[in-house]
Amino acid sequence: MRLITLFAVCLFALLLPGSARAACSLASNASASLGTAGSYAVKAGQVAQTSAQSGLTCTGAVLSVLSTNYARASASSTNGFRLRADSSDTIAYRLSADPGGTFSFNQGATVDYFDPTLISLLGLLDKTDFAPPIYVNLTDMPNIAAGTYTDIVTIQWSWRICGGVGVGGVCILTYTGSGSTTLRITLVVTSDCRIDTPDVRFGSAPLVNGFVPVTQAARVDCTKGSLFTVAFSSGQNGTARPWRTMTDGAGNRLNYNLYRPDGITIWDETNPLADPRPGTGGTTPSLLQTFVARIDASQPTPPPGSYSDVVTLLISF
Repeated sequence: MRLITLFAVCLFALLLPGSARAACSLASNASASLGTAGSYAVKAGQVAQTSAQSGLTCTGAVLSVLSTNYARASASSTNGFRLRADSSDTIAYRLSADPGGTFSFNQGATVDYFDPTLISLLGLLDKTDFAPPIYVNLTDMPNIAAGTYTDIVTIQWSWRICGGVGVGGVCILTYTGSGSTTLRITLVVTSDCRIDTPDVRFGSAPLVNGFVPVTQAARVDCTKGSLFTVAFSSGQNGTARPWRTMTDGAGNRLNYNLYRPDGITIWDETNPLADPRPGTGGTTPSLLQTFVARIDASQPTPPPGSYSDVVTLLISF
């Protein structure tokens, strides 16, 4: 009887591979960041997909499509799979186990990462470590205010994974478990603007006092709900006071300036104008920024030619 007992112990030791030390654990929380994007980029669907670790990690496991292996996950969202900001605006998103969204969690589905198609798609087959990814992709293109948009997702897990294979491919060591992990999803949306600035044309005249003032408007719109100020740069001459300057490319100069609608107050970076109208997020700008352009009639008339300058409209939040 003593010899039989020793033989049985030795046989068991031979069947258990020394490399089979599989263990699975859940992170208490994980995060997925969609980065930072302007509100118009969100509206145009230009926010790139992101991925993160889903919270489950197994090491030393034999990853195969054995019928006994599974790692099942289901997800519940605080905001119904929508990112939400303090403004109460929301952005819908898809949470999935694969980049293409075939294995989606959004409709309450349970996803098994050992599904033959999924495990092959993710390139996890025959690996010895298992850290399944999760993908976040915006599915909405709303007109939204700036802010930090978040959602909290709870992922429920259950798993049964082979940790060692003996003679004949029989699993001799199985690891099972269940639990949950929390995933925080974040997108920072920044203020942005759309601007339409038509050229200002004074026309032609033989003398500087022949140019009449031009009243014109730039069109602006900015992120929904944003307050902003408007100014014009000093132009290529680098100064707006007392005059901005147009040149003919040969060193000759023609003084002019841009003024607020009153036609008196110089409108430049040192004197921006706050627009009392909040942005609407409109793609086609419609908020008029009226200004007056006037050539200095007291300056000596420069040589005939075509004079020009480039001025930038500046928006500040």
